[in-house]
Amino acid sequence: MNRQKLTKAFIIDDNINAIEVLRRMLESSYSVEVVGVAYDAETAADLIIKTEPDLLFLDVELPTMSGLDFCSMMHNELKPEAKVVFYTGHDKYMLDAIRRSAFDFLMKPPTEQDLAQIMTRYYENKLTDIPQAIYSREQLPIILVVNTFNEHLTLRLDDCAFFRYNQERKVWEVVCMDKTVYTLRHRTTAETILNYATDLLQIHKRYIVNINHIKMIQDAVCILEEPMDDNRELKVSKNYRQDLLAAFYSL
Repeated sequence: MNRQKLTKAFIIDDNINAIEVLRRMLESSYSVEVVGVAYDAETAADLIIKTEPDLLFLDVELPTMSGLDFCSMMHNELKPEAKVVFYTGHDKYMLDAIRRSAFDFLMKPPTEQDLAQIMTRYYENKLTDIPQAIYSREQLPIILVVNTFNEHLTLRLDDCAFFRYNQERKVWEVVCMDKTVYTLRHRTTAETILNYATDLLQIHKRYIVNINHIKMIQDAVCILEEPMDDNRELKVSKNYRQDLLAAFYSL
């Protein structure tokens, strides 16, 4: 398992109180480090180049230059994967922001719900880009999860023992070979999990197992390798039994 680095954010706003509110919301609720702030466009450019933020929260109305013009000026200076979120008290700028290829638009004062929607969209967008960014075809797929401390971690396929659907919380979870349990993002479906790798096989409407870790099939229960061999919850449904046996005996 690898712990992902914190997402780096930079805030440009001529209102120091607005900066502190947004900084506190980002750093307390998300895996974000605010690596820099600026109160006008003139002082921001060099700092942005130096800190290389992943997310730029940019006020539209700045003293020396509009945020819209600053975004155009900095287009080639930002990292290709960096996202710009225009941050303003006036929705009249929304159309111009879209035309400047803004990732999103956040109204002042920000609400937890609005910021959560932006950050969820950002991390889902980042997850979509991961296979192209860091994996070759020969490498095993990875799964991005968020733990209870709001840290983003990557799991390799071999880390994963099985996946189960938590009916009470209505989310899929991944159970690792070290017995650690992580929650997958809410939009995850069984189909999403099965698409990670051909070695993942559904054995029940609530369970998907990594067939590489199956030790035996006993009384319609999958027994996994040590140290997971004491787990007896992986019951095999009749609908999936034939496919499981075929996959298991072809190993």
